[in-house]
Amino acid sequence: MTPPASPSARRYDLDWIRVGAFGLLILYHVGLVYAPYDWHVHSAHTFEWMREAVLITNPWRLTLLFLVSGAALRFMTARRTPRQVARARFERLAPPLVFGALLLVPIQSWIEAMDKAGWPGGVSGFGQWWTHEFSWTGLADGIPVNHLWFVVYIAVYSLVTVTLWRRPGVLPRLEEWLERHLSGPRLLILPILYLISIRVLLFPFFGLTNILHLDWYNHALSLAAFVFGFASVTREPIWREMERFRWISLGLAVVALPIMMAQVAHPGGGAFWGVPRAVVYGIDQWAVITAVLGFGSRHLRNRRSPVLTYLTEATFPLYLAHQTVLVAAVWILRPADLPAGLEALLLALSTFVGSLIVYEAVKRVGWARPWWGLKPRDGRPWPLDLEALSRPSTLPPYGRRRRLLWVGTAAPIAAMVIVGMAALAYPDFDNATQYLSELGGETAQAPIIFNAGVFLAGVMAGIAGIGFGLAVHALSGARIAGVVVAVVFVIAGAGLSMSTLYPWPDPRHMVINLGLGIQLAPLLLLWGLSSRRDLPRLKLFLLLIFLAMLALTVLTKHLVFAGLVNDANVGWWERAYAIVLVGWVGVAAWALERKLRPEPPLGASALGLIDGAP
Repeated sequence: MTPPASPSARRYDLDWIRVGAFGLLILYHVGLVYAPYDWHVHSAHTFEWMREAVLITNPWRLTLLFLVSGAALRFMTARRTPRQVARARFERLAPPLVFGALLLVPIQSWIEAMDKAGWPGGVSGFGQWWTHEFSWTGLADGIPVNHLWFVVYIAVYSLVTVTLWRRPGVLPRLEEWLERHLSGPRLLILPILYLISIRVLLFPFFGLTNILHLDWYNHALSLAAFVFGFASVTREPIWREMERFRWISLGLAVVALPIMMAQVAHPGGGAFWGVPRAVVYGIDQWAVITAVLGFGSRHLRNRRSPVLTYLTEATFPLYLAHQTVLVAAVWILRPADLPAGLEALLLALSTFVGSLIVYEAVKRVGWARPWWGLKPRDGRPWPLDLEALSRPSTLPPYGRRRRLLWVGTAAPIAAMVIVGMAALAYPDFDNATQYLSELGGETAQAPIIFNAGVFLAGVMAGIAGIGFGLAVHALSGARIAGVVVAVVFVIAGAGLSMSTLYPWPDPRHMVINLGLGIQLAPLLLLWGLSSRRDLPRLKLFLLLIFLAMLALTVLTKHLVFAGLVNDANVGWWERAYAIVLVGWVGVAAWALERKLRPEPPLGASALGLIDGAP
């Protein structure tokens, strides 16, 4: 018999799958805004075909997440006692659950109450709602947890599994049984038979309630997946079989999906007590899970990536924040009456970006980290692992500065996307004759897109400026120059953000001119980096950008060639000015971020394509 793999060996394929599954969950919730189901809030657009579309991920998405979560718990058992594992689970899950139930979920339910029951809005309206929710009358109906039911179930399933782990011989016998019986075609046949059985025998009576004590079909499904993940993750023969059957599983899933959709759409789809539907459902469910695990194990098991490292830590806070952000975004965007496609795109972007902003904010605040499911800032594991503390730090140098510069790299891209979406929502907008600010003015059909986007761009500019200032100090030791660079960016960002509070043509909108101070930033960066001799191309780029902005200023202010810029083409000149004004920030942030990276091994940059490469 093949010995089990060490539970301490990192499985990056499971990290990739977990991140991907949570990403699909966010998109699924965006889809529910348009589905004919009783969700928290809805768009003005509803599509009947969403009944079938949700079946693309519905049968397997959460089951896969429970399976991966069980595997993750198994890796926690390396060099830990059951008591330590139980304590670690409690410390990781209890604070976010309490925080979410007290604040994140009430925001969702308050917006839902305003939408469906006419509850008064405003800050006082939320205070009244919160008091109502946690009064004796409100608590009599239970504490609503909304999407946090998943956290409750993970906590309970972890406790059940740790209890089984403490019973001598129970889990080893289960592991051996799984390894012995899930070989060859039985890898597909046995789990599918189990899934069909519980679908036929339990689902008609219990359904899916997400209420712990009334959800017996869900427990038969999700607890079984959790324990299976815990017991199977170290059994290599099972994973080799999943790899071997990955294409067959994919083929089964491709065949089962349209049949399952037809059964839902056709009036006779529930005939014969729903048994045919349960059969196809169970086949699709396990076939997709096996295909995902098989392909992941084959191609992603050792695929480590900085992006994966970032998203692995970010996933839990993103999960906690995403539904509250989405519900608020629907409530804000719906009055604009946008086309369904554009609205859905904005909701998805708002949810992802808004949740990432929440994560980036809370991870920097030590006392807030546990409430969002993050480990203490010093990186100590839960529970305290003295051996881990004694190992040298593997964090890259200047990690925080580089993350701030990432914001600077993303800011111009975000700004261009925002302007493009705002223009799409303003069909009569004339790029030749109209100013960009008019996209957020009183004549725009959906000014909130431009105004909210520019507000975000201003915040990103301020964050990037701090990164620029810290980068200058790190590279040259020029403290004063670094501070001045940061201040210029922060003031410019504040001007951008404040201008959105007074949309055009309000005279106070002209506070946006503070953003023009960013024209001086290339010169200030040249000053701060003057002592560096290994950045010639960046310095030349900054000089050319400053000269380009100077030339555009002279032309657009009619200081020379007075007739060149006129009412018929002023919009195009402003577009060119805006691209230069914000575009250079992304390039400079990218170059400085690369300079702050750890030096690559000898020969890694042999072509010398990066400033300062050996």
